[in-house]
Amino acid sequence: SEWHQPQGHTKGINIYNTLTRTKAPLITKDPNSLTWYVCGPTVYDASHLGHARTYLSFDIIRRILKDYFRYDVTWIMNITDIDDKIIIRSREQGISFTDL
Repeated sequence: SEWHQPQGHTKGINIYNTLTRTKAPLITKDPNSLTWYVCGPTVYDASHLGHARTYLSFDIIRRILKDYFRYDVTWIMNITDIDDKIIIRSREQGISFTDL
C-alpha cells in the first residue's frame, strides 16, 4: 500500500515510517498539540525488564516532545489483558484465562 504524507504542521522532527522504511516529518493537525496512542504490554506472566523499557522509552520521548518541542501531548497507552498468548497459556496449564 502506498503512503501519502498528511497535511498539517511540523516542527522539524523526523520519525521512522515503518511502512516506507524511511524517515518522514512528524505532522500534527494542530501546531502545538499531539495525540499519541502507544501499544503497551500484554500482561500474562511475571513482570520483566522489557515491560519497564516500554514505559521508560515512551515517557522519555513524551518528555522531549513536551519540554523541548513544546507540544501539548495527550498520551494514551493500552495494557492488553487478554490475547492469544494468554488463552494458549491458560489452556496449557488447564486453568481459566481469568485465573492466569
